[in-house]
This record gives sequence, structure tokens and C-alpha cells, in this order.
Amino acid sequence: MERDFIRQGLIHSGKANNVYATNYPDYLELESSDRILAGNGAKRDIILGKGVLNNKISSTIFKYLEENGIPTHFVCEGSNEASKIVRAAQMIPLEVICRLYAAGSFSKRYGLEGKKFSEPLIEYTYKSDLYGDPIIDRKTILAIPEKTLIKNERELNLIDYYTARTGLLLSKFYYELGIKLVDFKVEYGRISSDQIVLCDEISPDTCRLIDIETGEILDKDLFRKDLGDVGKGYSKVLRRITKKEK
Repeated sequence: MERDFIRQGLIHSGKANNVYATNYPDYLELESSDRILAGNGAKRDIILGKGVLNNKISSTIFKYLEENGIPTHFVCEGSNEASKIVRAAQMIPLEVICRLYAAGSFSKRYGLEGKKFSEPLIEYTYKSDLYGDPIIDRKTILAIPEKTLIKNERELNLIDYYTARTGLLLSKFYYELGIKLVDFKVEYGRISSDQIVLCDEISPDTCRLIDIETGEILDKDLFRKDLGDVGKGYSKVLRRITKKEK
């Protein structure tokens, strides 16, 4: 896109990202920060350089998904290595979790660990710090459109499709890097044309990634469970992506 984007004022500072206005009202600059949080903010720290790592990984993945038919808010690189230009969107307050293997909260609920699912398993949570991001089912999502911003079943089916397709694409993408994708979470938004697109980020902050050969964890579980150097793990992911692109 041939536009000269200029960063303007800070609009929002979230858990992991900062959002800035630009000189075009329909476009924003999304900057990945070095902040890292777990347990709904109960555990937090600063990991120097994490923002750059996450942004580079996420930008590459958004480009890959766009090339394979998944619409995203990604436009182009931003004003620094930690940022990207994105389409402004009304965020849909749902976190969409795609599970390829049983792990995390799913394992705690059902007593299963490591089970491979025959197809991507999709779960939803209602994005609300006040209510603790509760799990929400499809019928409830459709019953309260004033809260979920989902207008009809067609829109929900579309989100299901995009998420499952993303799961299959990312599983292949990471497998070729020698990494197993266990699960991930994504968010969606509605841009000015009313189209629903994939938003936010897809990075080791939002995915569970395991080295296929060594079993080494390469994602945010390093921080959640005090298992090792977060920056080192994320750097390994980016190095493999960069090597693949050459």
C-alpha cells in the first residue's frame, strides 16, 4: 500500500500492545511491547526485546495467512521494528482458542494431556477482565449480540472456519520449522467495510510451541511456569522463520 503513514497519539495501552493513531483514520499503528503477563495479570514482568521478536513473528504469520486466504488487519511494517500498520477495527470481545492437542486449561478441566485431536477443536471465551474471561458457548454468543457483537450464525460460522483453517495452516508452517503447534488463541474485529478479519497478534505469547526434536518449550509457558529464558525461546522461533524465508 503506497501511503506515507505517520504515527500520532497513543490511543490504548493494553496488556501486551500499544495502539497509536496515524494520519489516516482507518489505519492504526500496533506496537508490541516488552510487557509480559500471565494469570490475568497476576504475574508480570518486562522481557527486553520481546516486542521486536513478537512483532516480526506475528507480521510474518499474518502475511502467510493472507497469502492463503485468511483476511487479517495487517497492512505493512510500522515506524520501528516492534510495530506494524493495521486496519482499524471494532474488536469483537471474544478470544477464540484453537486446540490441536490437549493442553493448558483444557487438560485441567478434562484430565487429558497431549491428546491429538482429529480436527482443530475451537473454544470461545468472553473477553472481560471483570468477569475473568469465562468460557462461552455458541448458543450464548448468539443469544447476547449486544455483548458479543456477533450478528448471526453465519458470522460465527465464518469465525469458526477462519480459525480452523488458520490452525491447519499454522500447524504446517511450524512443522516445517521443526516445531509442534499445540494450541493458540486469536481475536477478530470488524473493519469499516463490515468485514470480519483476524486481528491482534499471533506470536509465542498466544501460541504453545514445542521443539519437535528436543521437546523444548518455545512459548509463553516459559514465563507462566518459570521454565527458562523467554527471550531465548522466542528468538529460536524467529531464527527458524528467518532461515526458512531465505
